[in-house]
Amino acid sequence: MTLNNETILGTTVYGEASGNYDGSSQDFLSDPVRAANYYGGQGAIQTASIQVTDFIGTITLQATLADQVGQAAWFDVAEYSDASSAVTDYHLITVTGNFTFMRARITGFDAGTINSITLTY
Repeated sequence: MTLNNETILGTTVYGEASGNYDGSSQDFLSDPVRAANYYGGQGAIQTASIQVTDFIGTITLQATLADQVGQAAWFDVAEYSDASSAVTDYHLITVTGNFTFMRARITGFDAGTINSITLTY
């Protein structure tokens, strides 16, 4: 069995522009990455690892069943949140579904660092 690791979001520090984050918005989207069923028949179980330091905000994992990102209808599959106090954590979320792509939607990003969000399947 082959294990695939995809980086949904690399290190993102509050107040510092990086990737799709402009450094001042509270809300942004990561780029989509291939999920377990992108390769067809690969399976339906994928695990997201979320690592944050002094983070305030909400991270929502979104998925699609579409073959191409441009045609994607996105829906929420899991949420990680502590919008009231800064949290430092390493959190695993297992989601089941024949998803072709996944991404992260960040909302209420008020402080801290998202060290990484990765997907393993």
